[in-house]
Amino acid sequence: MTDAARSSNALAAIELVQFFDRLAALPRTGWLLRGVVDPESIAEHSFGVCLVATLLIDDLRARGMTVDGERVLRMALVHDAAEAFTGDIPMPAKTEKLDAALEEAEGTLLANVLSPEQLALWAEAEAGKTLEARIVKAADKVQMLVKALIYEKQRRGRLDEFWTNTKNRRHMDLDFARELFTELERLAAIERAR
Repeated sequence: MTDAARSSNALAAIELVQFFDRLAALPRTGWLLRGVVDPESIAEHSFGVCLVATLLIDDLRARGMTVDGERVLRMALVHDAAEAFTGDIPMPAKTEKLDAALEEAEGTLLANVLSPEQLALWAEAEAGKTLEARIVKAADKVQMLVKALIYEKQRRGRLDEFWTNTKNRRHMDLDFARELFTELERLAAIERAR
């Protein structure tokens, strides 16, 4: 590899890290809309998704399944990359039509920033069809409800609709995700009874 090519690769890597750094300054809109002061950023959420995804990977492997853990984590890192352009559009604002238009626009925008491999991982996560993508989708919702529980424990808001909306318990046919949602609901009920 030539010096110019190495420099070009280094510059591209720095630009990618700077692009993802935008997510650290963008709050999760759903929390803001419900009055949570100083909510987590999109970057913090993505970290949490990666953590939950590792737990789901470990559980699936313990059950004898083969999972490409590196693929899951790479997918989890890019799953919300488009929000660096669009911000965090909360679920209640999304319609099927808006989702389709948004996904198309996000794909176009991300094609200018992500490598073809990263773009393919983002698209796979959006589609949610492979086992690895299903892990990311489930981890995304588990992390969100864990955060809702934390905010309620900290008395930073009553987040009733997060618990009543069945779309927030998207287990993606993963047994451990189902177990996590059941336990989160139990813990939330205890917290809410206080």
